[in-house]
Amino acid sequence: MKNLFNQIKNHIDDTGKLISSSEEIKSSILAAEQLAESLLGCTLNVRGKEFIIRMLEIYYGGVGDDAHDWYRTRFSYKTSKYKEQTSIQSQDGFSVYLSSLDVSDTYTRMDIVVGHTGVPISFLLRSAWDSSFNLIGAKNGNPNIVLNAIGFRPEDHGQAIDIENKNAELYLENTHEQIINDRGFQIKRQRRINLKSEFEEKNQVQWNLSLE
Repeated sequence: MKNLFNQIKNHIDDTGKLISSSEEIKSSILAAEQLAESLLGCTLNVRGKEFIIRMLEIYYGGVGDDAHDWYRTRFSYKTSKYKEQTSIQSQDGFSVYLSSLDVSDTYTRMDIVVGHTGVPISFLLRSAWDSSFNLIGAKNGNPNIVLNAIGFRPEDHGQAIDIENKNAELYLENTHEQIINDRGFQIKRQRRINLKSEFEEKNQVQWNLSLE
């Protein structure tokens, strides 16, 4: 599942300015979208309990996405105290990012960090099914409800999600094709939910992806 990482690159400098050609940026965006699609229907095993990824949102600071926590804490809110917290969003994927270590806070959410070290990109987990395909939370997603139902803990922040060792505490299994074929799901794309973003308006990206 990491074969697309090489195409997902950082395209901004230390000031947040884009430094790559439009074609290079488009290529990375396409790879990020393909990776997000490929994770839909995958099974996330957290300490022995299985959950199926139903909805993700792409956040990609490396192409100037001003809605990404990593980007915001460096270029939008330069005095933010969360720079260290968001640095996880540019570490080697797959790994866990928690927006806060207080998982009881309704605004705390979990991202799956993807890409190579130094590339700020992560996918917000908005919605999931349990192993019996019972929907967790609302259809449009409840990131904090999903985070707590799955059982992520503060100490999971920054931890790797294994894709090879099924006995790992955090394990991601590629069940994308199997679940889509067995269940007849289709991939739906739309704008990110409840979000204002200059980047999104300018580029007209549809970075909320779900199985329906």
